[in-house]
Amino acid sequence: MKAKVAAGQHPWIDSWNALVVHPKARNTWRAAPTADMGENRQRASADAVAAYLNILRWRVSGDTAFADCAVRICNDWSAKVNVASGGGLVGIPIYEFAIVGEMLRAYPGWERSDFARFKTMMEEYLYPSCHDFLVHHEGTPVSHCWANWDLCNMTGILGIGVLCDDRAKYEEAIEYFKNGAGNGSIEHAVPFVYPGGLGQWQETGRDQEHSQLGLGMMATMCQIAWNQGQDLYGYDHNRLLAGAEYVAAYNLWKPVPYTFYNNSDGVNNYWASEQTWGGRGRLQRPIWELIYNHYVVLKGLKAPNLTAMAAVYRPEGIEHDDNFGFGTLTFTLDAAASPYPPAQVPPVPIGLVAQASVGRVCLRWKPSETANGYIVQRSGKSGGPYQTIASYVGTFPVYDDDSVSNGATYFYVISAKNQTGSSAKSNEAKATPASGGKLPADWQQIDIGNCSRPGDAGYADVSNHTFVIRGTGEDIGGKADGFCFVCRKATGDITFTARRARVSFDGGGWQKVGIMLRESLEPGAKTLAMVSGEYGTREAKFATRAADDDGMRWQNGNAYTSAGPPTWFCLVRAGDTFTAYQSIDGTTWFAVGKPRVVPMNKDYYVGFAVDSNSDKTVSATFDNVELKSVGRDSSRR
Repeated sequence: MKAKVAAGQHPWIDSWNALVVHPKARNTWRAAPTADMGENRQRASADAVAAYLNILRWRVSGDTAFADCAVRICNDWSAKVNVASGGGLVGIPIYEFAIVGEMLRAYPGWERSDFARFKTMMEEYLYPSCHDFLVHHEGTPVSHCWANWDLCNMTGILGIGVLCDDRAKYEEAIEYFKNGAGNGSIEHAVPFVYPGGLGQWQETGRDQEHSQLGLGMMATMCQIAWNQGQDLYGYDHNRLLAGAEYVAAYNLWKPVPYTFYNNSDGVNNYWASEQTWGGRGRLQRPIWELIYNHYVVLKGLKAPNLTAMAAVYRPEGIEHDDNFGFGTLTFTLDAAASPYPPAQVPPVPIGLVAQASVGRVCLRWKPSETANGYIVQRSGKSGGPYQTIASYVGTFPVYDDDSVSNGATYFYVISAKNQTGSSAKSNEAKATPASGGKLPADWQQIDIGNCSRPGDAGYADVSNHTFVIRGTGEDIGGKADGFCFVCRKATGDITFTARRARVSFDGGGWQKVGIMLRESLEPGAKTLAMVSGEYGTREAKFATRAADDDGMRWQNGNAYTSAGPPTWFCLVRAGDTFTAYQSIDGTTWFAVGKPRVVPMNKDYYVGFAVDSNSDKTVSATFDNVELKSVGRDSSRR
């Protein structure tokens, strides 16, 4: 690194230039230790990262002021810490400080007594936390804990073993990697391996943020072992590489195989999580250079998705303190194998389509493997001139334009970009967002039970029938409901399908939003509903009240449905048997729990339910609405 930076050689110099301006890489950084490291693990991580970056600056520049800063950080924490509580994620700063201590141990300016105290902190106060988590998992079923929870503690134990020259701790971590009961062990972290070299990561159905976090921590663990002469990278036929290829492919917006995943909590991950807020296509985890340089550059293995992901991210910086970052500086082995900047700009995006909604235009196009971002432009007339309304870094080929006026027609073009430049403009697509008008004649809006504010609703004949509903409500559940209901009468057997396209709220409460069949408009009426909401506004559930004024029974759907991206719900009545389904695309459907038998009148109500569980207002948009009765389609009426 020192030689490459001194020579100004790409790509090392590019990562270095980003490092030296990072606020945590300044030698004036001051730690904020607490006696209980778990009391504020995020600040502990920030301090560990600051120490790491200062060590890099010292080793490359030779300026000992940066080493002295790292020493101060380590000494301040070791003088204060006497416990690490707060659950498994305290393993993140623990593994980071273990690495920092090992990197700093050779610095003559770190007094041997202070180094000894630092090792005592790691062995006596921090190791027990990691060990206890892997043995007991906080008293929960072992599958309750996601892969990254195990992995930070596994890496912490391995790092402590190396730092403290403790063979037993080192072997404890290695054994858990190979055979541990929890999801951090390699066969649980990559539970499904498919032909062609893809391995499904354990948290794929949860979100991509945590999938990438766990993958990066496992790679860090493998690198620590590699530096000790042990090849965990190659264990079980390069199983980690299969996981990396899978996560990279999915975050490059490529299709991947997916196997249903569940755990002791009934998370029911029916599909790979797609929401961009949860990380798909967001270039936020600086983990790729380490894995790419080991498998592709050092070992000479083919990994096209990993190679492409490392290229679009290069040069790595840092976005979160959970992974150290700046891997382009620290792990690049060969400039020719890691070209920077790219030789060419990405190709022109193709297949741009614009779909009108109410107050929104949704843009979708085909992704480019060499693009690390897109530029979205808009005009009020065909052919422009266009104005840029968004320019973002990320591989996701989607954009929702909320800055529109209903009734106006907009024309859009997209350009792809990477570190070299931008492509020409895509094909033009147009859309006219619609105003929400009156509900169709046979629909009504009614507030059922306790609602702090009156609800309202509108309808537009776009996106295959769009309903926009705003309401409050005390709750959907228990023996009586309080919510905003937009409904119409139905008779006999039906299939009711809708896409929950958008949910927004003022804040507070555990919202529930979805579709519902209901015998009457009384608060305690017999009810079947398919809703999402509650914890993190993400959990999908099938609700049943089988008798008037009875309690509500719940069956879990996908616990990571989320309020962000669109999702599809369906309720089917066949006699007195009711079945709920959900889907990510409206094509492949998954039954939620088991069908329920509820004696219900032939005539009843069907519609949309919006509940804020507070005095705050929830706004929900449903489209692609279809109501099919036996022998006819009554999608609107």
